[in-house]
Amino acid sequence: MTIRLRNRITFFFSLISLALFILSVIAITLKYIKNSFIIPDIYIKGASSSSLLSFNSNCVIISILILLAYAYITSFIIYRSFEKSQATDMLFFLIFLAACMIDTARIVITSIPFSGAYSNLLLKIGNITLFARLLAPLALFGATVLSQEEFHQYTEQNCLIIIIAALFFAGIIPLNSAYIMPNFSIGYGYIKSIHYLTFTICAISTFGLFIINKKNEYNQLMTLGFAILCIGYSLVFESYNILMTIIGPILLGLGTTIYLSEVHKRYLWLD
Repeated sequence: MTIRLRNRITFFFSLISLALFILSVIAITLKYIKNSFIIPDIYIKGASSSSLLSFNSNCVIISILILLAYAYITSFIIYRSFEKSQATDMLFFLIFLAACMIDTARIVITSIPFSGAYSNLLLKIGNITLFARLLAPLALFGATVLSQEEFHQYTEQNCLIIIIAALFFAGIIPLNSAYIMPNFSIGYGYIKSIHYLTFTICAISTFGLFIINKKNEYNQLMTLGFAILCIGYSLVFESYNILMTIIGPILLGLGTTIYLSEVHKRYLWLD
């Protein structure tokens, strides 16, 4: 992929994410004014009575808006900062941002009066959000391990592979539209296995980045930023209480800033 094409993709992605953010803010504001939000029935095992840890639907909505704002701001930064660099890892990072944006489809649940029952629409939303959940860690793996020089000629193929893999498993994993999770995601099978898999992929990506940076004598601050980014994203995705809604975006923003800053410095040095 040429630099010009990647820049065009980044630019249009930033416009799309900005448009979705603005439309979402308008729609949510109107719903609050009309008091027309439909909050699905949520069951939380061992729910906390603490105000900081208990379920709060407003926190879920805020976290969804944060993901949309994050997708726009970060893609715009990438467009401005890496427009003259080859930066193949930024293509994978754009896929991660796309996963963040796609995940926000769960906000549609607040407009469906029959949530908590069988519904083809709910199942489709479940497939979409599960696809985003699977795609995000795979994209981060691509941004760290698969973006190395020996994989440069296979960048487009690797991007396509991780997208197809996420689509395939999102399509075959069973869903349960009668169970709505606290973050407004549709319930799905093998939930613990998927959580463990996500953690494992992020851990492998972080460790792989550590080894690569050590081998090339790069600053390990990049590895630290990447690890913080992974933690922050997980918290924002799962956010349903005040504490997670505060800590998640802070870690996500801090980790992304550190990581992208160090990647930018590396490409300046290479250029």
